[in-house]
Amino acid sequence: MEKNSSGVTIPRWGIGIIAGVGVLLVLLLIVLIPRGGSSSSASGGSGASAGAEQQLSRATSSVAAGSCGAGASDDESVMDAAPKGTKWVTTDSGWIGPVSKTAGPIVDSPVRSCFEHSAEGALYAATWIILQVNDPTISQQTYERYVINGPKWEASSGGTFRVAGYQIISAEADRVTIRLAMTVPSVGDGSDWWSFDLTMVWQDGDWRLRVPDTTSTNPLGFTRVSDTSKFIRWGTA
Repeated sequence: MEKNSSGVTIPRWGIGIIAGVGVLLVLLLIVLIPRGGSSSSASGGSGASAGAEQQLSRATSSVAAGSCGAGASDDESVMDAAPKGTKWVTTDSGWIGPVSKTAGPIVDSPVRSCFEHSAEGALYAATWIILQVNDPTISQQTYERYVINGPKWEASSGGTFRVAGYQIISAEADRVTIRLAMTVPSVGDGSDWWSFDLTMVWQDGDWRLRVPDTTSTNPLGFTRVSDTSKFIRWGTA
């Protein structure tokens, strides 16, 4: 038996229970910390602290991490707002695509690949796949590695397009459907928005584009956008 500071006698087994409850509370606090979100980061905490929380969230995510060191996250905030921290880079062929320290791509050669297992990772992967299958210099490599079930299409010869925005139509752990919008400088005055639907599936540790089973010459539903307000603006257009 032991006495506390107030003179109340506490059995030894009681001390063990109190200690066990304390450990459980600490574990619950750790598991409930979302990716990139905490009181310290919201109030201007250090970058090192935010980075540690982000790694912790990936470790406790309910989805499997990706290949090439890509992580995983249950965060679906990208469904309502554009991803934060996107850097837009220009390829040697003149295409402009998104890069994120967390969502990917982690690998940039010979094709950009290895994305986070998350809705945000699917968005980045969809963007790069559609850019690269239209880039004559790497279209074949991208198509063979990251396009599933689709009819072969020829690379675009009418110049590049610019990403303008997106909608996430549906999102599950291993399947995300994205409506990607862009402007096409070579069509009209280049200011009109066009879109197509991309179904991304998680397979072999990375996101891949699944083209619908169809004999249509327009399997991705490429169409002119009549109402741009329905899209989350994201890109360089």
